[in-house]
Amino acid sequence: MNDDILSWEIFVLVYSNGSIAETAEKLNLDAPTVSKKLKGLEKRLGVTLFDRNQRPFSPMPVASELIHYAKELVSTKERIASVLANRVYDEGQIIRLMVGNSQGRYLPNILKKFREIHPQTRFNVIAPVDLNEFKQRQADVSIISGLASLPDYIFRSRGRMVFIPAASKEYIEKHGCINSPQDLQNHITFGNLYPKRYSFTVNFVLKKKGVVLNVPHDSFIRWSSVEMAKEAVLQGMGIALSLPLFCCIDELEAGRLVPILNGWHRPSQQNYVAVHKDDWKKPLVRSFVEFFALELGAVEKSCELRLQKVIPKPYFEELLS
Repeated sequence: MNDDILSWEIFVLVYSNGSIAETAEKLNLDAPTVSKKLKGLEKRLGVTLFDRNQRPFSPMPVASELIHYAKELVSTKERIASVLANRVYDEGQIIRLMVGNSQGRYLPNILKKFREIHPQTRFNVIAPVDLNEFKQRQADVSIISGLASLPDYIFRSRGRMVFIPAASKEYIEKHGCINSPQDLQNHITFGNLYPKRYSFTVNFVLKKKGVVLNVPHDSFIRWSSVEMAKEAVLQGMGIALSLPLFCCIDELEAGRLVPILNGWHRPSQQNYVAVHKDDWKKPLVRSFVEFFALELGAVEKSCELRLQKVIPKPYFEELLS
């Protein structure tokens, strides 16, 4: 590791924990080495960064001015190391793939099929999708729901996402039919689509025959995973307003879940596979993006065909709108 970068990393850790010993343990170094490097950094900068007469060490004002930039420097070093570690020769390249946490059923087979064509390819699968991390180039390829603001990226359609409002069969038998948005106030609703990673509330958009309603959503449990939300619904804890079709088609076919709201639904949307323009120039990555988009599109289409056999045609056509 570059000596200067290591000194800054030591500074960031000591600023956080106030301890030479704890910093040494985290970096797998001995305490005298950590202390020496921190003093060397202070000497090069011509300032004292910490008051060593206090325990834990107390940052000097200049340290507080520098900490933001030091963290950026260390973060950049980590990203550079990640990029280099994830790049090997030719087809042995690792493709860092960012996906949602509901892709488990279909993803392994898709990656297996691609490796049958390109057997040296390796994958680092990262879930769930984090757009900020993707913009920071911490993944090469990501699935995207709807059109995101990514001006430096190439998009390939992966099909139409259809959303199903659903409840368990037992829940409906116990609580009765749920036919309109007005009925929702009498039920606990679960969702997984939030504007930010740690948001607790969200507005759902529901549509039927061209009429659009905004439905505020707040629940006693916020699920960041659609699989968790689905499991809560299957256990009869409440209802779901927008389960992705590919995530619930098995349960719909088996009768474990039933559609609710009589045609009111979250509008369907086109979804995409995204890749940075620079990575698009790499033949293997470009081949994977095209392959991945086609495979996911085929999954969505097959789920629509299966849904057609489960619900009446007018209801099916409404859900696709």
